[in-house]
Formats: sequence, C-alpha cells, structure tokens
Amino acid sequence: MYSGTRSTKSAPRPEPRRRPQGVRPRPQSRRPLLRRLGLAATTAALGLLPLAPPARAAQEERWLLQGLADFAWLDTDPGSRLLSVDGGDATGSGALRLWAAGEFAPGFQGFVMGAYANRPPEEGEEREPDTDLEQAYLRYTAPGRARLMIEAGRMVTPVGDFSPRYLPDQNPLVGTPSDYSVTYPEGVKVVGWVKRFDMMAAAVNRPLNAEWYALPSGKAARPMLSAGYSPATGLRFGAFATEGPYLGEEVSTSLAPGDDWQDFHQTVTGFEMRYSIAHFELHGQYAYSRYEVPGHDRDSRGRAWYVEPRYTFSPRFFAAVRVANNDYPYIRPIYGTTWIGGNSQVADIEAGVGVRVLPDLTLKVSYRKDKWTVDESLKSILPDGHAFAAQLAYHFDVRGLVQRPN
Repeated sequence: MYSGTRSTKSAPRPEPRRRPQGVRPRPQSRRPLLRRLGLAATTAALGLLPLAPPARAAQEERWLLQGLADFAWLDTDPGSRLLSVDGGDATGSGALRLWAAGEFAPGFQGFVMGAYANRPPEEGEEREPDTDLEQAYLRYTAPGRARLMIEAGRMVTPVGDFSPRYLPDQNPLVGTPSDYSVTYPEGVKVVGWVKRFDMMAAAVNRPLNAEWYALPSGKAARPMLSAGYSPATGLRFGAFATEGPYLGEEVSTSLAPGDDWQDFHQTVTGFEMRYSIAHFELHGQYAYSRYEVPGHDRDSRGRAWYVEPRYTFSPRFFAAVRVANNDYPYIRPIYGTTWIGGNSQVADIEAGVGVRVLPDLTLKVSYRKDKWTVDESLKSILPDGHAFAAQLAYHFDVRGLVQRPN
C-alpha cells in the first residue's frame, strides 16, 4: 500500500495558527461504535465554541477552530507490496480533518481532532469511508520560568522524527518513511526543557510501528522516553526508546498453551537529527528493533533509517528527497502455533516538488521507487515497484470562513 495514502505524527499546538504534520498491513479497522463516538466527540468539542462569551478580540484568541483537507491522485504498479494501490489502477483519495483547541483556564488547554477519510481499498476489499477521533487530550503548561508541559488523552505516538510532520501540509512529500505507521495511543506525556536539553517521558497503550511487523496490536501499557540536545540554532540531536507488548488478542489461538500475547515484547531504540539553515532543511532517523517471537529461542532484530533533505527555492517553491532502508522482521503465525520471524529488506527513494499556490494551499507531486533484497524464490512475491502521486492540501480557519471580517 502506498504509504502516502495514509494520513496522518504532529498534533497542532493550541498557541500557533498553523500546525506542524515488507508487507504493510492495513491499520486496524474502526468499529461502528468508535465511528459514532469519534463523530459525536468531535461534534461536541466543536460545539463548545458558540458557548464562549460574546465576541471580544482577547477571548477569540483563546480558541481555534481549524481544518485540513487533502486530496491525492495515485498511479502505481500492480505488484509492489509497499507501493501498490488499488491493484495498480489510477485512483484518488481524500481526507478532511477538523480540530478545536483552546485555553479554558490559565495554563490549561484542550485539543480535539476528528477525521473523515475516503482511502483506496486494500486488495480484495471495498472502498469505505472511515471516520475516527484521532486525537483528544488535555494539556497543562507550568507558569513561570520552569518549562514543563503535561498532556493526557489520545495523541500521536510521542517519539520519532516523523511524528510532528505526518500531516499533508507539513510533510514535504506525498509518501511517508517505509517504517512509519500512524497510531493514536491513549496515555500521558510529560515534556520538559532545561537550557539546550529537552526530555520526554510517556506511558501509552500502543506499540511503535508494530503493525509493520505483525498482526494488529492490542492495548497494553508501555513506556516511551526521549531526550534531545540542541547545540546551536537549527540543530538538534535526539534519542528515543520504548519497550512493551506488540501482539494482540487475535493471536491467542496461535500461541502455545500457557503463553499470553502480552508475554512477547518489542524493544526499539533510535536516534534522530534535524538541521536547518537559511532555505535548507535536513531530517534523519535510525532505529534498531528487537522482537520476541512465539516459539523462537532467538529474538528477531531489525534496522531502519531514512534521510530527508529539503530546499526552498522561494516562498512558493520547494523540493525534497527521502532515501530510506528498512531491514525489518516479518512476524506471523503460519499454521497452528508455528511462527515465522525472518527479515525482508526494502530500500525506497521518493523525490518530489511542491508549490504553495496560496499561503494555505499546497500542491505536491512525487515519484517513488522501491527495491527488495530477498531470495530469488521470493522475487515473484516481493517485486520492485514504483508510484506516482499528486496531492493538494488546504489548511483553513473555520471561523474565518463563516464570519464576516471586522
């Protein structure tokens, strides 16, 4: 599945106007109940705005009601397990996100974002619109000189370089890194800053990118930690780590008697960096993973990295390239209680250009190609592939669309 069709790692901050953004299984399906709850919660959150006191400039600044619409056109080859969309037929997709954010007491903010998406179907499935309550959390920011922030609720996975840039208006390309899967765990996150150092500690109930490697994961508590150092303006080095269960209840019948899906853990450690100067920006990440595989004495290990340079030629035009390599463990039950945990390696490169047609309207086009390093016997199952994509992303202020200018 061409990863650009998946929306998604960051949550818009309440303060600024604009927000930052192998075999790949489809994300877990949302049940009708979750869809109804997502729409209801989003509607309820957006409905809070009219309850604010009568219009005052200072009061309006405390609330945001914004949205992001994106439309993509995709043309891929029919065989690639990473890039192929809708059997290789040219197809379109779209998504609409609405979010509300505001400060309801000094230091206390709230944020909620809901999404409606119409994505290309997986092989053998029908296209169905999808709704979800993607994020909903409360935030406390400590007053004074201490730089401390606490968030609790549903959020984007809080570690990794791409999480703050996954939305279409922040991602300089149409696709995403080959090892990135969007997840929205529930949990608590604490972030602090001391001079040039930043630190984060979180407890969440979803693993990191595990859907890339195994069946859909279940909910289980796990820690996530990260730390960063910024020696100069525009330069940051960071490290992160997480550990916890990565399987789900669906595999219970494929486990040996006495085993539980929560007994098998994923451990991921990674390094990231970003650098920007003038019109140039560079992002990079390296991650090392280890998985306990049912029925195996040895853990399955993987490595993944990407480098992404971007250059802005003018306020309107920019270009970007992402080079990635993912040597990942593919973990699945094959029959009875027998599991496989072998590695497959895929390298892919995506290059594209973008133009800001309007300050809030961006058009991007890209070309992507992948190459699999596997045994000859698997070449027919994992062939190399390519994808062409075009995407239009529009960020808008809902109040600005429905209110007359003063």
